[in-house]
Amino acid sequence: MIKKFSIFIFTDLDASLIQRDTFRFDEIKGYIKSLISKGIYIIPNTSKTEIEINEFNKELGLNLPYISENGSSINGLNLINKNFPNQINLSRDKDDIFKIFKKIVPENLKVKCRLIFKMEKKVQSEIFGLSGKKLKDALNRNYSIPFIFSGNLDQRRQLNEIVNKGGLTLHEGGRVINICDNVSKVKSMNKIIKMVKKTEDNVKIIGVGDNYNDLDMLKNSDIACLVFNDQFTMEPININNCIVSKNPAPIGWQEVVKMALDKLK
Repeated sequence: MIKKFSIFIFTDLDASLIQRDTFRFDEIKGYIKSLISKGIYIIPNTSKTEIEINEFNKELGLNLPYISENGSSINGLNLINKNFPNQINLSRDKDDIFKIFKKIVPENLKVKCRLIFKMEKKVQSEIFGLSGKKLKDALNRNYSIPFIFSGNLDQRRQLNEIVNKGGLTLHEGGRVINICDNVSKVKSMNKIIKMVKKTEDNVKIIGVGDNYNDLDMLKNSDIACLVFNDQFTMEPININNCIVSKNPAPIGWQEVVKMALDKLK
């Protein structure tokens, strides 16, 4: 492939690059490494914690820059450009966020929010599909508070409106909802690209995701890629020329990325 651009692949991890239940991606490790060797930047953009993504990097055998906790923090920017800072935090810490949440949310909605950190370890394990150190790493959050919502759809909308007015956001993933600062995957992605474009003229963005919380990232990419998720069916989404895989992760990730790169040839 003749590289005409600086190519950045911003990708969700769970059920996009790694298998949803086993959290493995052995089949595509070689392909990922081949892309990196060609000078393509792969940037995980995920709800996962910094510790979890560092473990992902360790398993991959590479040190990738990444965005953690739904856009709360950017790490490894100096791997893109040595003049960039190593880390940029875009969020207040979780204790400050939780204080605001408790203050602005009325009691009738608060009782519908089953906070993960208050649950027994067995229940936490069932929700995340993890145990031992991996569960501990998933719960070791610096900028977000995960919960399960037991209310109805109208109450969920009310909660969202109240939280947004209070300067916070709710990010819904495949397993839990996270209370976050006013951050998002797309805001952090755009911040990186803005920094890159100060030194590079021709940048192309490939976005890869599987869920509704990836949509803004996909809509703001030059090429959007949706990995088939066999756990649920997304409603039709309004993204021009969106590439959709036939297979779930991890093979589905390789499938859509190959098609996206072919479009850039």
